[in-house]
Amino acid sequence: KLMIGFDGRPWLAQGSNGSSYADLAHLQTTWETNPSLATARRAVEFGHRVVLAARSEDKLAALADELGEAAIAVRCDVTSWEEQQALVERAVTIFGRMDVFFANAGFGAKRGFLEESVEHWKSMIDTNVLGAALSIRASLPHFRRQNRGHLILTSSIAGRRALPGSLYSCTKFAVTAMGEAARDSIRQAVEACGATRLGHGLAAAADPVLLGELAGRGVFVE
Repeated sequence: KLMIGFDGRPWLAQGSNGSSYADLAHLQTTWETNPSLATARRAVEFGHRVVLAARSEDKLAALADELGEAAIAVRCDVTSWEEQQALVERAVTIFGRMDVFFANAGFGAKRGFLEESVEHWKSMIDTNVLGAALSIRASLPHFRRQNRGHLILTSSIAGRRALPGSLYSCTKFAVTAMGEAARDSIRQAVEACGATRLGHGLAAAADPVLLGELAGRGVFVE
C-alpha cells in the first residue's frame, strides 16, 4: 500500500506536531474482509473517528454499531464522482475535518483473459482504478485547504509483479503508478508535504490480529 502524507509522518500513530493522533477523522472506503475491518477497529483504538463507506451499507452499519459513537457508515459507490464528493462532504460536516482518506475499495477476478465476463472486468477496472482516482480527486482539495492530511491507496504485490493472466494485477499496477504520480503532484503543489511508501506483503499473512497490530504502526499487508 502507498501512503501520501501532507506532513510526511506515520498517519496512525503520530500527528504533524508530534502529538497523539487522537480525535482525528479517518475516512475508509472498504470491502468486508478481515484486514479491512481490523484497520477500522485499530483506527478507533487509536482515537480516530471513522467514516466507513461501501456499497453494502448494511454490513458496514453493523461494524459502525460495534465501534460505537466513533464510527458511522455511509453508502458510497466509489465509481460515482458525485457519491465520492458527497462522501467527503458528509465526513467533514459530521466530524468537522477529514485527516485520513484510505482508498481501500477493490476486488479481483479469475486469472485468464478468457475467464470472467466482460461486465465483471469492467466493474473491476472501474472500482479498482477509476475509484482510486476519484478518491484522490475528492480528497485533495480538502487536504490542501486544511494544509495537512494523509491519502492511502491500496495496491498489492500484484501491482509490483505481474501475475500470469491476471487483469486484476494490471489494475493494481495502475494504482501503484497512480500513487507515484499523485505523490509527485502533491510535492510540486504543496512545498511542505511529505510522502511515505509502506510495506508490501502477501495475503498468506492475513491474520486479523497481526494486521491490526501492524496497522497501529502504519504498516499494511494485503
